[in-house]
Amino acid sequence: MLDMAMTLLAAAIIMMLYPEAHAYPFSHAMIHNGMSEYLTLICLSWFVSLALSHIFERHTMGEGYELYSKIYKAACINFILLATISYLSKMDTPRSLTVGVPILTALLTTIERWLMRRALQRNRHRGEYNYPTVVVGSPEGLHRVIALLEEHKGLGYDPIAVCPVVAVQTDHDSSGPQHLVSAPFTPINDRERTLRVLPMNSHLPQTAKYLKANTVMIADVIERYSETMRTLSLAVESMGIELAFSSAVADLDGASLHLRNHPSMPVFTARLPQYSMLTRTSKRLVDIIGSSIALVLSSPIMAFIAIKVRMEDGGPAIYKQQRIGLYGKPFTLYKFRSMSVNADKQDVSLAEQTGADHGILFKPKNDPRVTPFGHFIRKTSLDEFPQFFNVFIGNMSLVGPRPQQRYEVEQYGTLYSSRLLVKPGITGLWQISGRSDLSQEEAEHLDVSYIQNWSITGDLAILLKTVSVVIRGTGSY
Repeated sequence: MLDMAMTLLAAAIIMMLYPEAHAYPFSHAMIHNGMSEYLTLICLSWFVSLALSHIFERHTMGEGYELYSKIYKAACINFILLATISYLSKMDTPRSLTVGVPILTALLTTIERWLMRRALQRNRHRGEYNYPTVVVGSPEGLHRVIALLEEHKGLGYDPIAVCPVVAVQTDHDSSGPQHLVSAPFTPINDRERTLRVLPMNSHLPQTAKYLKANTVMIADVIERYSETMRTLSLAVESMGIELAFSSAVADLDGASLHLRNHPSMPVFTARLPQYSMLTRTSKRLVDIIGSSIALVLSSPIMAFIAIKVRMEDGGPAIYKQQRIGLYGKPFTLYKFRSMSVNADKQDVSLAEQTGADHGILFKPKNDPRVTPFGHFIRKTSLDEFPQFFNVFIGNMSLVGPRPQQRYEVEQYGTLYSSRLLVKPGITGLWQISGRSDLSQEEAEHLDVSYIQNWSITGDLAILLKTVSVVIRGTGSY
């Protein structure tokens, strides 16, 4: 209902700004009340657009930037629907309505959903609006998952029962059945003492339904592609209960699967739609247009910063450094210098002094090498503005994993090295999710997740989210 209210509010604002748009519905009534017909049309169009972007599905409100990505995808669909209806019915709707209403509706819905999401997070931390959850796994896995769910209440899972199990025998065929038996469970804190302990048997799905559980979460033990998992999935989901399982970075997969159902040998093929030539070209066009606009608008600010940095200690205003880009190719990164001259040569000694690991994500707090003005431009991210030149010439993208140095790339694991499959960006999931406050594992998870799931609308959502992060200075030092 709030989503519908946003499109009505958008229409009201457009009609106030453009009086001719307000007059249109009254002069083009198909039945008797042109205004009612038009407002009903834009509400239905927005509802259908949101539904097609899957925004009404469970967990959408807790997805963060993906929520906003779906809103912008819906805005594109909404524009196409309204333009198509206007053309086919020969309504000759003014451009101020056909273009302005979808754009303004998307912006207003972004604000509305952001406020709703913040309210939801607050309520969940108070124990409200959570999904009653039965957790299945080994005793060690249960302790781990329950602790994580308590720490991250924003996920929305509220454990009400546990089912401790162990695998006593597993067939050599990983797709075969597992032999699971109940295991003893000893609570280690007051929270765990409040949970019911359920036996592992064929009645587990019915018991979960009786307890009014919304989710059955697998902590470990049960193999993902085993017959046991498939059977449990059918039994649980047929009762309207969600089956969930905790995942590692390597479990992330954004590929769409297609079955080549040939009688001699059925084959699944995997494809990541965002890596098509059309999508890559669209991303490059967005980079060129966005960086061009940014360079023009920020040129007075960059001129002032350059003069200020130069005056502070007489050193160069622009700091150049070799970073590793797409497919491991090195390029020259441009930034406003925020540290004393030759500060990068002190990385190893500073790491030794602070007892930190000189590796990936090395960025100490209260770095003594940062100049007074450098601290300001770092906190406000103004030091990153010259990278719009990198984006314009094609070394970087507006959105992507941050470019890192050669010694950092050499420490990548097999999966994390996949971040070299996309251009590095000025901003990305890492920047909008905590920046330097994140652990290395959390940063790697976000980078790999972006690589497997990025989209044009998702990039737009990250860019808008970056504005609020920069204003708050989250994780910036």
